[in-house]
Amino acid sequence: MSRKIIVLILVLMAVSLGTVSARDQLFADKPSEFDIGVVMNYSYADLRDQNFAGYIPTLRFQLNVLPWLGVSATGYVRGQEFVSIVLEAVLRAPLGRIEPYIATGPGYLLALTDDISVSGTSNLAYNFRAGFDINITEWFSIGPGVTLLIPDVTVFFDDFSSLGIQYLKDTCLIGIGAKLRF
Repeated sequence: MSRKIIVLILVLMAVSLGTVSARDQLFADKPSEFDIGVVMNYSYADLRDQNFAGYIPTLRFQLNVLPWLGVSATGYVRGQEFVSIVLEAVLRAPLGRIEPYIATGPGYLLALTDDISVSGTSNLAYNFRAGFDINITEWFSIGPGVTLLIPDVTVFFDDFSSLGIQYLKDTCLIGIGAKLRF
């Protein structure tokens, strides 16, 4: 499992650095705005039960190509079940000290188990996320966020009419993150 996590981190770093390099060549007259964030996500059930040991570590790299538009690559490690990599488009409102955002994009699930009932039958995932960042300094921010990581897109759309608050409780992640801003 640790080898898969290391590979995930290396892939995210390589993609992010390549994106920054390409952006610098396109917009050489503008400074790069790049964020590296660590998020402590929890499931609704873990927060309700105050199971703080059940956190889901998340690593996020984000390139802001415009003041209000960014592209991010996010990696989640969900217990012994799966690792997911998500690429998102991020819309944000840079209002000064507070920056609300929404993000969405496709993802890929890498199962860490052979048990189909645990890992699911689809490797395609989808992600919606919203929250806000509080800029503490020019280079550091913190903020809460909610993520809806849909582990099986086909099942989600097949059963869309029967989805309710319980589905959200079962699939949403609630977290707080810290970002270094460059």
